[in-house]
Amino acid sequence: MTETLENPITHRRVRVWFGAHPIADHTADAEHAVQYEEAMRRRFASLRVTSEPVPVKSTR
Repeated sequence: MTETLENPITHRRVRVWFGAHPIADHTADAEHAVQYEEAMRRRFASLRVTSEPVPVKSTR
């Protein structure tokens, strides 16, 4: 998903993975998601950490 003026990405979903299983799943505004992602990367250095945009639902 790409951020545009019509479709801003304001939240991100951060997950920590143990193999194919997410062991932590957190959604936050973009600024806090970055902080959470950095903390999870430090805490779980050997695990995969992903951060994905969360689509904004249109109210139109």
